[in-house]
Amino acid sequence: MPTDDFKAFKATLAMLLRDMPAGTTADFADVAVAYWDGTRVSGFYLRDRGRLDEEFDFDENAWENWRDELGAWLAAPRFSERDDLKARLSGADSRSGNARMATVTWLPAASQR
Repeated sequence: MPTDDFKAFKATLAMLLRDMPAGTTADFADVAVAYWDGTRVSGFYLRDRGRLDEEFDFDENAWENWRDELGAWLAAPRFSERDDLKARLSGADSRSGNARMATVTWLPAASQR
């Protein structure tokens, strides 16, 4: 897909994530998620039952790697609130191992507003 498709997708993803509580991820693949870091969309690889692992740039390379998954995600968005991400964003230590994850779909999240 052309670069314009990536830019449009990323703008839509940024808009959706900015409206969610801090620490919310867009769950587009079993091994990776995207989140709003306060200024831009970024990504994390997942490990050990969905815990955050290494961070990555949500750029055109990510788009090329997960284009099909991202398209499917856009058709049926899924989000999770992650305590380990909230801790990272707030600067707190998240090594306690007690990561809580609450998964929601877009429609229920929107209806709660």
